[in-house]
Amino acid sequence: MAVNDKVVVVGGASGIGAALVSRLIADDTEVTVLDRAESSHGTHHIKVDLRDRAAIDGALSELADQDVDGVAYVAGLPGTWPDKDVLAVNFLAMRHLLEGIVPRIRGGGAVVVVASTAGGAWQSRTTALEGLLSTPSFEAGLDWAGGYDGAAYPMYSTSKEASIIFAKRWAYPLWTQHGIRINTVSPGPVETPILGDFEQSMGKAALDGVRTVVGRHGTVEDIAPVLSAVLSADFGWVTGQDIQADGGFTAAYASGAISF
Repeated sequence: MAVNDKVVVVGGASGIGAALVSRLIADDTEVTVLDRAESSHGTHHIKVDLRDRAAIDGALSELADQDVDGVAYVAGLPGTWPDKDVLAVNFLAMRHLLEGIVPRIRGGGAVVVVASTAGGAWQSRTTALEGLLSTPSFEAGLDWAGGYDGAAYPMYSTSKEASIIFAKRWAYPLWTQHGIRINTVSPGPVETPILGDFEQSMGKAALDGVRTVVGRHGTVEDIAPVLSAVLSADFGWVTGQDIQADGGFTAAYASGAISF
């Protein structure tokens, strides 16, 4: 971002979000952090429980008098949480909050959403997720989750697939009507405090296998610079893209360079 830009980081109190906040502040960017946990970073902190639509609306009200240049949605819950909570935080809150904040993003601004390589099957899942994607509200999305069979297909993957599809579909009207870009960044396994939750929900052997292929797990310092770059004017002609930040695992698997 440029000096004196204003950015909102949702989920900026820990992990990748906190690393991004530190990086933005070092670049003289004014940062507002939205998180249920207190943040030691940022020039302003708004406490919000992203499972609660009313709380999100309250946070939007606190931002009502601010124009911003960028929004980074980094918040997320692993699959060890209840399915409704996972969908609420990873997708529904993201959609509701971004739709509410767009009028306050200046032309030329940008949005970046942290998705996941666990959402990499999004192209084959668009039909299955159409019901979710077409829900008209946060509450309707929770109702959709009430009939979901998480044992048949992980809600975490569903939430990230939906996030990628939503961003891709929204990219065109955001750009043509408002001059705002939106992209997703999909990390592979990252060394954060919730890595153990991912090992539990996805299988430690599977994550260890990814680490074996690429040599190590990612770190927050691998991901935060990507988010910062995607928000910046240097990426001013890039929108609607999902950028894998996974040490090349997805590319190797998709191209047949490795089997897994």
